[in-house]
Amino acid sequence: MIVKPAISWLTTDSDTALINDITVVILGVSNNPTIYPKPLPDIPTIQKALDDFSAGVAATADGGPSATSKKNNLRLIVTGLVRQLAGYVQTACGGDMTNLLLSGFPVQKPTRSPIGVPPAPSNPVLTLGSRSGELDASVNPVFGASIYNWKLTSNAPGAAVLTQQTTASYATFTSLTPGVTYTMTANVVGAAGPSDPCPPVPQMAV
Repeated sequence: MIVKPAISWLTTDSDTALINDITVVILGVSNNPTIYPKPLPDIPTIQKALDDFSAGVAATADGGPSATSKKNNLRLIVTGLVRQLAGYVQTACGGDMTNLLLSGFPVQKPTRSPIGVPPAPSNPVLTLGSRSGELDASVNPVFGASIYNWKLTSNAPGAAVLTQQTTASYATFTSLTPGVTYTMTANVVGAAGPSDPCPPVPQMAV
């Protein structure tokens, strides 16, 4: 069987899903330099194109037709670069399925089948925010995730559970009580449904 990265998602992803899924690929290739020592195109070039596209998406909120046209052009640029990277990954992975999966690309299958339920988010982190009473939550991006669900639970008796939904793999909770310890969990939602939650992580607000 020929091992090839799937790239159809570059066309079918929504803008927010595309940003998430390209981020997964960038992290996968960057974190495995022994398998992918000299990515083509190089990762800084792809990251710059993704940053430009992300800014273009944000600008469409109030920018009108011209902003949308610019955003669409930036999407073509970054997806073109990732298509080239897929060719490099196919060669560099050496036909090894595990190596391909480590790149962050999904595997191209002989017949089309829907993406399954996404895995639970990994590497959950809860840290102090930039202001008093803030906590910043993050997880590693999950391929195929369209929504990240966040839950923050206080150890104070009777306190309400705080929740958020984001399209990015990070969130900030504000107006928390200094001296109280909060525990964060998160899961993601993909086309096939929600994932299991990540392991809980605690942090005291200050």
